[in-house]
Amino acid sequence: MPRLDHINIDVVDGPRMVAFLEAVLAAEDGARPPFAFPGHWVYLDGAPCIHLNIVRRGEDYPRGMVNHVAFGVYDFATAKARIEAAGYPYRITGIPGSEIGQFFVEGPEGLLVEVQFRRAPQS
Repeated sequence: MPRLDHINIDVVDGPRMVAFLEAVLAAEDGARPPFAFPGHWVYLDGAPCIHLNIVRRGEDYPRGMVNHVAFGVYDFATAKARIEAAGYPYRITGIPGSEIGQFFVEGPEGLLVEVQFRRAPQS
């Protein structure tokens, strides 16, 4: 069965985006093959699931066709403390009728990251 392997994101400031992902997701910048173009591979649980390509563009960062990328499921208190310590704007919501809560965190260059957590079932 096919599964999602990674997401590839074009960014202007690679180190800034890596720092955001490390702060919000406890991700790690890691080994990357020697491609002919600059970038980073960011790891979660030992897997390089976020690939960043360094590109040149103006300050207008279009959201593009992908609205956001989601990661989960994290412990609520741990995720909230990490997100608040990182200092990025966020909002909390949830999937109706489920145990999944969501932090939507606004990152650099217009990237919106969803961090899921377990909550009490909603009716």
